[in-house]
Amino acid sequence: MTEHVRLSASRITTAKKCSWVYWSKYKNKIPDSSNTGASRGSVCHNIFEYLGKDRHKKHFEKVIKSGSIEDSKALSKLVKIQASKQLPRVDGEEELDLIDKFIVNGLNYDFYGDSSEKPVQAISEKVFDLEIEEEGKSYHIYGFIDKLFLYDKGKKALVRDFKTSKKVYQGEEITDNLQNLIYCLAVKKLYPDCEDVYTEFLFLNFDLQPDLLGQLGEGVLKMDKMSDDELEGFEYQLSEIQEYLDNFDEQDAISNLAANQPYPQDKSFSGPISCGRAKEPGQLKKDGSPMWYCNYKFPFDYWALKNEEGKIIATAKLEEKNILEEEKKEGFSIEMLSYEGCPKFNNLNSSLDL
Repeated sequence: MTEHVRLSASRITTAKKCSWVYWSKYKNKIPDSSNTGASRGSVCHNIFEYLGKDRHKKHFEKVIKSGSIEDSKALSKLVKIQASKQLPRVDGEEELDLIDKFIVNGLNYDFYGDSSEKPVQAISEKVFDLEIEEEGKSYHIYGFIDKLFLYDKGKKALVRDFKTSKKVYQGEEITDNLQNLIYCLAVKKLYPDCEDVYTEFLFLNFDLQPDLLGQLGEGVLKMDKMSDDELEGFEYQLSEIQEYLDNFDEQDAISNLAANQPYPQDKSFSGPISCGRAKEPGQLKKDGSPMWYCNYKFPFDYWALKNEEGKIIATAKLEEKNILEEEKKEGFSIEMLSYEGCPKFNNLNSSLDL
C-alpha cells in the first residue's frame, strides 16, 4: 500500500487557501501561533468529552439546572485546570466566563442526542484513520468527530461538531464544506450499514435555541444529506488531492500564494485578507491595539527538537521551549532555527515569478 500524507479538512483547506502556509506548517514544521480562540475550543471539547460519559451525567444535570458550570465544583475545577494548561492560557476571569457560556450553550442543545429519538450508540471524540486503496481511489483521511449518534439500529447517523469561532460559516464554507464531506465519508466507511448521515455544526458563541416559530438558532447549521453518488465523486477528488499533497514540493509552495489570489466575494476569510494588512511585525492599529497578520508573513526564530539522526520531531515558538524540553529524550537536541518569512513580503526568491 502506498504511504500517504494523512488528509484532514484543515490540511486540505490550508493548501487551498495558501500554498506557502501549507509548505511552512506541514512540510517544514515551522510553528504556528497559538491563539486564545483555539485554547477556549480545546477546553470546551475536553469538557464535552468528559460529560459524554454516563457516570458524569450528574454534573451535566447541575449545569443545566443552574445555567453555569460553577454549580458543579468538580466541573468548575476541571475547567480551570484545563484553561491553565493551554497555550496561551485562558484562565482569566473574562475567558472563564466565555468558556462557561460556550459549555452551557452546547449542553442545552440536545447534548445526548435523545430529544426526539434515543440513539443506539452515542460516541464522544470518535477517531477515524482510514486508508482506502480501491480501483481509481487512493487516499488516507484522518480526524475526530466531536459527537456521533447512531439511530435506528445503526442505519442513521448524526455527526455533531462544536465550533467556538467568532463567525458562523459563510459562502463556500457552507456550499462546499470539506469537513462535512469528510465526516460523512468516514461514517459511511466505518459503518457500512448506515444509510443516512447528517452533520450539524454548532457555533457556541451564538444562539442555538429555536425561536417562537421553530426556526433554528443562528448558531445552528444543519448540512444537507450527501448522496452516495456525491460521496463517491468526492472520493475521486480526494484521490487527486492526495497525489498532489504526497508530491508537494518547493515549487508548489509558491504556486498558490494567498496574496496572489482575488479578494473573496463570499465574505469568507481567504485571499489577501488572510495575509493581514501589517507591513511589519508588531505594527499597531490607530487605536493602539496590535494589527493581526498571518503567522508566516514575517521572519522569526524558533526552537526545533531533533532526534539522533537530526530529523525534526517537533517545533515551538521561542517562549514555548519548555514544551520541547518535556519531550526531549536521550540523544535528542534542541536547536534554534530561523524562518525567513513569506517570499511575497520579504524579498525572498526574487528570481521566481510570485
